[in-house]
Amino acid sequence: MPIPEGLDKLLPAKVVEKAYDDIASPPAKELGKAAVDLVKTARLLLAPFQLAAAFQDRFERVVERIRTRVPEEKQKPPPAEVVGPALRQMQYLDEDNPLWLMFEELLTQAIDEDTTAKVHPSFAQLISQLSRDEAVILYRLRSDEFKVVDTLDYDRTQNKFSNRKVEQSSLPTEDLQHPHQMNLYYSHLESLSLVQWPVEKQDPIMSGGTQVGIRRHSTMRLTEFGQLFVSVCVPQGGFGNV
Repeated sequence: MPIPEGLDKLLPAKVVEKAYDDIASPPAKELGKAAVDLVKTARLLLAPFQLAAAFQDRFERVVERIRTRVPEEKQKPPPAEVVGPALRQMQYLDEDNPLWLMFEELLTQAIDEDTTAKVHPSFAQLISQLSRDEAVILYRLRSDEFKVVDTLDYDRTQNKFSNRKVEQSSLPTEDLQHPHQMNLYYSHLESLSLVQWPVEKQDPIMSGGTQVGIRRHSTMRLTEFGQLFVSVCVPQGGFGNV
C-alpha cells in the first residue's frame, strides 16, 4: 500500500520514537517488512497503537484530506498528547460518525501552524467522552443559543416545585437520536465545562391571589471554554445531514 507524502508531518516525534521501542512487539512482528518500512516513513505510528489494517486505509484517507486543507509550508508537528488519544479512539468509529469528524478536525487544526496554539491537550479526551447526540448539540450551539420557556407547579404545603412542563423550546430535538435524554446530555456537557443553561427570568403564576406555579425563561449556550472547543473540534460544515 503506497505511503502518502507528508504522512510523517502528522506524527509527533515522540510517537515515532515510541514506535522504535515497540518494533520487537508481537503486533509489529506480524507486520514483517512492512513494519520496518513504517519506522522509516512514520507509519510505525500504527504499530504502537496496534491498529487494524482496515483503520490504516481510513487513516490514509484522513491524511490526504488534511494535506488538501493544510498547505505543506504551514504544516508543523502536532502535540503527541493530542494525536495519540485521537488515533486510538478513531479506530473504533466509522468515518461518518460525528465523533470521527471531530477527531479529524482536531488533527487538522493541530497540524496547522495558524491554529495549533488553540488546541488544548484535553480536547481529544473530551471528544472521546461525547455521545453522538451531544456532538450534534455542540454543533448547533456554535451558531445559536437554545431558548426554553417552562413552568413548574408550586405546592405551598411542601414549599416545593414540581411537574415541569415545556411551553416553548428551540432545543434541536428533531436532530437527536434520543431526544428524551436532553437533561442527561446537558448534565454531562455542563460537567465538562462546555455548556451552561441559566434561568434568566422567572415569573410567578398566580391564581386567586395565590402563587400556584412559576414560569421560567432559560437559555442554553456554550461556555467560553466550550466556544474554543467547538471552534477547534467541530467542522464548519457540520456532520453531513445533521
